[in-house]
Amino acid sequence: MNALSSNPLADATSACGPSDPHPALGECLRRWAHLHASRTALVDEDSRISFADLDRRVDRLAAGLHALGLRSGDRAMLQLPNGMGFVTVCFALLRLGVIPVLAMPTQRAHDIDALCRLAEPAAYFVPDQVGGFDYRPLAAQMAQAHTCLRAVVIDGEPGPQAPGTYALASLDDEPRPWPVPAPGDTALLLLSGGTTGVPKLIARTHRDYAYNFSASAELCGLDETTVYLAVLPIAHNFTLACPGILGTLARGGTVVLSCSASCDEAMPLIERERVTHVALVPPLAQLWVQARDWEDSDLSSLRLVQIGGSRLEPALARRVPDALGPLQQVFGMAEGLLCYTRLDDPADTILHTQGRPLSPQDQIRIVDEHEQQVPPGKVGQLLTRGPYTIGSYYRATEQHASSFTRDGYYRTGDLVRQDPAGNLIVEGRIKEQIQRGGEKISTAEVECALGQLAGVGAAVVVGVPDAVLGERICAFVQPNDSGIDTASLRQALRAQGLSAFKLPDQAETIAAWPLTPVGKIDKQRLIAIAQERRASASAASPPPAARYAERRIAVTTPPLELATRLAATVESQHYTLYERGDECSIGLDAVMQVVIEPDGTVRRSDATLGPASSPCAGVAQALAGIPFEGWRAYGRADFELAHLLHGLGGSQGSRPLLTLSIPRAEIRLRPGQALLRALDSTDLDDLQARVVAQDAASEPAAGQPVQIGVDTHAGEEHLYKQHVAAALAEMHAHAYQKVILSRTVEAPADLDMVASYLAGRRCNTPARSFLLRDGDFQAYGFSPETVVEIDALGRVSTQPLAGTSALCGDSAENERLRRELLADPKEIAEHAVSVKLALQEMASICSPDSLGVSEFMEVSCRGSVQHLASRVSGRLASGRDAWSAFETLFPAVTASGIPKREALDSIRRHEPAPRGLYSGCVLLVDSDGAMDAALVLRAVYRHGERCWLQAGAGLVPSSTPEREWTETCEKLASVACHLRRRPLPDAAD
Repeated sequence: MNALSSNPLADATSACGPSDPHPALGECLRRWAHLHASRTALVDEDSRISFADLDRRVDRLAAGLHALGLRSGDRAMLQLPNGMGFVTVCFALLRLGVIPVLAMPTQRAHDIDALCRLAEPAAYFVPDQVGGFDYRPLAAQMAQAHTCLRAVVIDGEPGPQAPGTYALASLDDEPRPWPVPAPGDTALLLLSGGTTGVPKLIARTHRDYAYNFSASAELCGLDETTVYLAVLPIAHNFTLACPGILGTLARGGTVVLSCSASCDEAMPLIERERVTHVALVPPLAQLWVQARDWEDSDLSSLRLVQIGGSRLEPALARRVPDALGPLQQVFGMAEGLLCYTRLDDPADTILHTQGRPLSPQDQIRIVDEHEQQVPPGKVGQLLTRGPYTIGSYYRATEQHASSFTRDGYYRTGDLVRQDPAGNLIVEGRIKEQIQRGGEKISTAEVECALGQLAGVGAAVVVGVPDAVLGERICAFVQPNDSGIDTASLRQALRAQGLSAFKLPDQAETIAAWPLTPVGKIDKQRLIAIAQERRASASAASPPPAARYAERRIAVTTPPLELATRLAATVESQHYTLYERGDECSIGLDAVMQVVIEPDGTVRRSDATLGPASSPCAGVAQALAGIPFEGWRAYGRADFELAHLLHGLGGSQGSRPLLTLSIPRAEIRLRPGQALLRALDSTDLDDLQARVVAQDAASEPAAGQPVQIGVDTHAGEEHLYKQHVAAALAEMHAHAYQKVILSRTVEAPADLDMVASYLAGRRCNTPARSFLLRDGDFQAYGFSPETVVEIDALGRVSTQPLAGTSALCGDSAENERLRRELLADPKEIAEHAVSVKLALQEMASICSPDSLGVSEFMEVSCRGSVQHLASRVSGRLASGRDAWSAFETLFPAVTASGIPKREALDSIRRHEPAPRGLYSGCVLLVDSDGAMDAALVLRAVYRHGERCWLQAGAGLVPSSTPEREWTETCEKLASVACHLRRRPLPDAAD
């Protein structure tokens, strides 16, 4: 990273002049005029104005605006096209200390009304007419609707005079000195580039914005010979200050103003004025590159073509230098952070990255959905903070928590990765991930694949709401001269190797891209076009299948072995394998999802749900309307769902607390047979081919065993025992009766999850087992107990296991340990209080005469450990359903504590991080009301490149830190001893 200064904002003082201690933007022009008095500052069509004359004009206009009643601290809406009017008004307002609110010329009543409500401007500056649109009725409408507007100023012919309406040319008065705003005062309000719906305004200070344009001008090599062409709207941060108009003027250069970005107007202007620098957005850059086939203006004066605002595809980047001039990629945001490729960067860096941060004090983090740092080179959301990045939006307290972290990082919403040199590669936006049937699909990946097809000039991919998939993939294609057959796109992409679930569900051609006010492709309009075209074409289309097609085939491989072979070879990034008794079932992909968000909102992927009495009641409501017959949902619930259910608030991060997926296809394996199920009957042949192939296959290589220590880290042991001692002190003070405290152990990143699952399962006798994958998250486990089991008749049971001892290879020693476990007062006490709470909880949902303990304090062997086990059973009372039972019994008492709410609070205080899936559950839910939820304890987890194990011990007042540490070691060892690495490739390969 090129360091510009050890104290960048201190250097902002030089933006206005070397002797100016206050970088107030209104005074900058005065200093520049002193340094470059006779040089041309602005060119607007045939008009030219020097720095000195511009400064005098701004002085007189500021006096006229003051006479109009504008005062320091007022806001003024500025909606003017690129021209001298914009520049002079903006500088005059800044000189008065009035805060410009910069609106795009293309915004209309809906947007302007919302901005007026938010900013409450005292004045509104508009042109008379531009491009056939008359702004004067719009201004009159706003003045009538908003009493804050004391003046409307028209640049041009004001038309019929109305009270409070003035011609800009009439505002002229004798100059006078004005108080200079402080460096930290708000200078101007920018519109967020990501604004949709409710607008967000960005308050930039005099100090940070001066650094923004002055440091950018230095990095980009601007000087007195610079001629900058402003073709994008000046209200755009890119055009105004990156380095833009302000950076050019700060260096004594000349700004050429153009109201049109059209090639046939802008390119002759480049030739006439010998323009050296221009800034474009990718859609405009593509048009300019294409125009060079017929537009022959001399563009040889261009020293730098900046392209930013959205992702620039490498294919287009390669064409820019030859067609237009030297390329610089820019990635930034009106909120602050700016990244540039450097002028001396290698060509590969300029073509394939979006550069690195402007300031050495810019701080960036690239994080996953839990806001944990991703491994180097991996894609994640960009978080940033720094000397010129905002810490909150203007008057948007309610949006602060979602936009900023507690330690002040701005959540950009951009998905990026970082190369070893520190350059960022923008992969898209979080909102540009399509949630299709439970899969997260990057629009950039599909667009890149489309761009490599013959006949595709440009492509944009959007997610379109879909009743079955949640969102479907729609590809919009601009054909090149050779044309493209949209009907063959899927086949061509499949041949290219794109996964089946990423293939477009809809393909459309389009002649010209719809654009937003800031010049970006309007994806909301594309979505609307996709819906309109599908609606007109689908009148004769049959509705999607509402019933699963089924086929039974004979198999010879035992269910567990066959299920793991299928899991190891499946293409899907989203599957769940669930073992219960002699059945292994696998849900593949997701045609629909129901989730509980961290704030408790229940969302179904095809619908907006109404209010419910509780999150679990909302899930029941969502499932009641599933448009398929005979469905089975595969799901998981994180432990932190318990915080929500017990009134301790939701969790941080964006990952749902509960996810249920209705699979597109399903394989249910029992001894000797496989039941294949699919919503699309044509998928059954593919399912059968997979099952038959794996049934006939030999067992895959298992990889090498992995040895990890579960009791060797002295610091970890000391810390865990400290937490245990602290919790015991709270129990002795009668804060609660029991709590389970856990710890993690890291595992190698190259674990083979499927092989490790199979090896562990062969040596375990769990109540349930599971293996799942959801994108870059994977987990497998051997559940020693269930949280809740409910059949279609409403019979419900829960199986608390509490009290643990080791098992070894010696039967006599195991029997001695069994007797010791049954006689250990601490283990018996721990188990007894768990059974008591289970009875109390079940009593609240079951008919009184049905409740009982069907098994009590039996010893249950689970792999290398044995537990005291009991089963409490009953029948659901009238008005209760499976989700009533789940809400009552989750989390398992044996994974949380007693009372649950106090235990949950203790866990949150004594464990260093959220548990996630550990001590949550993996579950099956059937359309007939049955539910089976397995407690997640003896498990392994992978997220990205991190793998780990987690285990806990149950604390009661008679516990000791040493015994509980030993218990966690025993539980971790029961899983750790079966880990396997991925097999090495054959030497022949």
